[in-house]
Amino acid sequence: MNIPDHAAEKRDTSSLPTTLEGWCERLQEREMPIFSRTVQRLQGAMEDGRSSVLTVARIVLEDPSLTAKLLKLGNTAYYNPRRQPLSTISRAIVMIGLNVIHDLAVACAFIETVIKGRSKPKVLKEIARALHSAVQAKALASLVGEREPEEVFIAALMQNIGHIAFWGFEQNKGEEILALVENGEPEDKAEKQVLGFRLRQLGASLARNWKLGGLTEESFSGSPPTRRMEAIRLGCEMARLAEAGWNAPQLAAYLEKLAQWSGRPAQEMLARAQDNATIAIRLAGHFGASEAAPYIPAPSKTSAAAAELAESKQPAEEIDEHPARAVQQLIVDDISKLILGQFDLNLVLESIIEGLYRVLHMERVLFALLTPDRLTIREKTALGWPAIDGREPITLPATTTPHNLFSFVLERNQTVWAVPDARSPLASLYTQTFKSRIGSHECFVAPIGLHNKTLGLFYVDRALSHTPMTREQFDGFRQLTQQANIALKLSQSPV
Repeated sequence: MNIPDHAAEKRDTSSLPTTLEGWCERLQEREMPIFSRTVQRLQGAMEDGRSSVLTVARIVLEDPSLTAKLLKLGNTAYYNPRRQPLSTISRAIVMIGLNVIHDLAVACAFIETVIKGRSKPKVLKEIARALHSAVQAKALASLVGEREPEEVFIAALMQNIGHIAFWGFEQNKGEEILALVENGEPEDKAEKQVLGFRLRQLGASLARNWKLGGLTEESFSGSPPTRRMEAIRLGCEMARLAEAGWNAPQLAAYLEKLAQWSGRPAQEMLARAQDNATIAIRLAGHFGASEAAPYIPAPSKTSAAAAELAESKQPAEEIDEHPARAVQQLIVDDISKLILGQFDLNLVLESIIEGLYRVLHMERVLFALLTPDRLTIREKTALGWPAIDGREPITLPATTTPHNLFSFVLERNQTVWAVPDARSPLASLYTQTFKSRIGSHECFVAPIGLHNKTLGLFYVDRALSHTPMTREQFDGFRQLTQQANIALKLSQSPV
């Protein structure tokens, strides 16, 4: 076994960048390539006005960890004051808003990436400050009646994105900076001396390169101060000053200034700020950063809770982990609400696909429709297939000479549980064309249609793990796909 020489690695700084542009490139392409790709895909989805909701949902669903975090956040009182249960990403987008879900997805993915880097105290402190700043800034924006305080939250959260990214992945230059700070040098001057630039400049460059856009990029630009920009600045300042203690003289002076800005008494602003700190501690777990919670300056009543949260490494206010059948019923209920209201048919179908993928633990899900001439079945949505740019949609002949598994299901208009076993009566339907496009796997296939006329189908399998499928999963599959037929009938229009 070759044991890496960490001491040698620590001494060798010759390969480190020497410019701001070089550091940006290193962090984006070498240290955080998966996050950079996720941001690009999310931004691309947001720019596609027609399908942005569905595309963002699909991107999120490809990452089970990100899906779980967003649903937990969506079920907290902080984002869902009426506490309406959200069981799907599609439903969360409808209830909370596409922009908020997009921004939270970026934030969760970023924190997960740096936590997986070198999770040392400095990066945890920076994450803690970012979360605390975000909660304080959003509260201030709401207090003075600013619209879209959620955008203020994300912009404040990202104010020290350069600090978090740097401290998450760099050690050598970081220790040089810390040594200067310990000798009395202000931190921003120490950064400039060691790196040639300040980490806030790195954050501005990363925000621009990742196209985080909106208020986040604006907050780095030095634009004339607006009420929202002031809320960001004041929220970040509150988080920074509170780290010296809630009774620190500097914080008392700051609260007087904040009272003047908000028109509220200083003592009230202190109470609000302490409540916000408690909220930030609880949110840390939902963002996957429970280890950062103890670094958020908590009022004494929540200090023990913060320590317990970090020790357990479990999100505070954990949403109950329902059994699969209960979650499935929640999703069916959600779909029923969409159907009974003024619903978007595509959103109903997307919720069904999410249920098949996430709750029934299917590893590949395909929703395909017949072409107008009814000669071809063509992919409309797929989950679990490689996310490759330029991948051609899956197509198969819908003709009956010879039958393949899809054309058989469409002609018979019945749901099947197929196994590619020579002893199975459906084995011959795994034609060479079918196997070249889909593979040869145990699967469920269900038709959807309108007025006894088939229009398309759902296909699911567990092709990655080859885990056997169960009767309970098949029953769940039939229950969920039946919702699509109900939706089609109510819509009285083709997909």
